[in-house]
Amino acid sequence: MKGPEVKKSLYLVRHGLTGGNERGEWLGANSIHELNEYGKKQAKDTANKLLSLGIDAAKIFSSPTERALQHAEILQKHLHLPIEKINSITEINLGILEDRSREEGLKLVPQEVKKWEINLKHFQPPLGESAVEAAERFYETVELITSNAPKRDLIFITHGVVIKLFLAKILRASIETGENKIEVPWTRHGSITVVTCDKHGFKFKKVIENNFPDSEEVAALG
Repeated sequence: MKGPEVKKSLYLVRHGLTGGNERGEWLGANSIHELNEYGKKQAKDTANKLLSLGIDAAKIFSSPTERALQHAEILQKHLHLPIEKINSITEINLGILEDRSREEGLKLVPQEVKKWEINLKHFQPPLGESAVEAAERFYETVELITSNAPKRDLIFITHGVVIKLFLAKILRASIETGENKIEVPWTRHGSITVVTCDKHGFKFKKVIENNFPDSEEVAALG
């Protein structure tokens, strides 16, 4: 990509915890879930961390899902920035797997569940989108917004799978399994993934963990 002349910093915030996450459901682009009380604490912690970093951003870019917008609204109260909804930074569309548990998914489409867990490159659930499609539309949107942003810092409120796919792309990591697979950094609900961008492209910097972490099992969900 042709990056901006001035280095910019991207803060990819994974939305806070929901009841669906705690119940072990797969949450996708069309899942309707709100932050629970723990998720709201995670959002407040995200706001405090961004404030402590002295972020200089023009607005908060948010996925249109209810859980992401609630997280963005909590940030708005602390950062005093407007929110812009961006449909193309939403979570992967899981089709018939949305809001289902792993056990339910295995009964419906066992082969797709296996791809979901070990080989995302070939994953495409019925009535949903493929991981490749989700990765492309998320990357292209972030690239376009970054290239045209008036400020050095950009805040995105988004989701676990698309953050994972974005990191896999910029780290040139395979989303298949295999001995040469590069591990993508782990993100939990409420975490902040920091990425910089200049004329050479995107570069992963670090993941800032939330002071209210969730378990690995819960964090593996949408």
